[in-house]
Amino acid sequence: MSGTETPALPAYDEPFRPERSPVLWLLEREVLRFLTIWRYSVVGPVLSTVLFVVVFGSALGSHVDTIDGVGYGSFIVPGLFAQAIVNVGFFNGTTSLFEARRDRYINDVFASPLRWWEINAALVGGGVARGVVVGAGVLAVALPLTHGGAPARPFVLLFGTLGLLLVAAQVGVIAGGHAKSLDHVYSMESIILMPLGFLGGVFYSVHQLPPFWDYVSRLDPVFWLVQVERIGFLGQGDVSAGWALAVVWALAAALTAWSAAMFATGHLKP
Repeated sequence: MSGTETPALPAYDEPFRPERSPVLWLLEREVLRFLTIWRYSVVGPVLSTVLFVVVFGSALGSHVDTIDGVGYGSFIVPGLFAQAIVNVGFFNGTTSLFEARRDRYINDVFASPLRWWEINAALVGGGVARGVVVGAGVLAVALPLTHGGAPARPFVLLFGTLGLLLVAAQVGVIAGGHAKSLDHVYSMESIILMPLGFLGGVFYSVHQLPPFWDYVSRLDPVFWLVQVERIGFLGQGDVSAGWALAVVWALAAALTAWSAAMFATGHLKP
């Protein structure tokens, strides 16, 4: 007899119990999807963000006055950290869901026993995981370059980053559900996301702007995402910590409701 025993089959009337929750299988697929192309999905965003830190923080920082008593290099790191997470979270969800609809394998997922909220959670979880990996990579390189230290307000940073990750991933899933072609996917990033990033106060304080542009910047959702990170890292920002956290989590709740409605009502079609 062989030393390896064949496991006994369950009784014919015993209900099937999977070894792992189906939602974890789908989440694993989403994570492996970006990890298999890590040079593009992880190293690329980290490298481009670090180049911003080197050019603006190190090369130009010595020629720029401190902002609110903070060196320019340290000032821009929280904003670049937030911008990197927004970009990768958005692009991950958009491309994943668009490709699933284009290749029609999303039909198999919908036909599975997975509930709509489990599908939504797995897709969003992939964007969150990519945001965590890229964000950690950005901080690992950027903080030593700018001589950054421990966060000034760690709890604000923790809850703010959780909200930021959720916002970025949900926006990507929503965009992926509405994109009609690859041109739509890339145009959303270049026409909508990039201008919002530059108007969001990544490289400046809105107090330096004329009143009109100060007001416009505060209407930008990315502004609040940047502020909650800046307050968490540096202990100060253009708004209070309470307002920043409230707006970020209100955005997260609104986008989650929108994304949930898209899956629950069946409006998501190939």
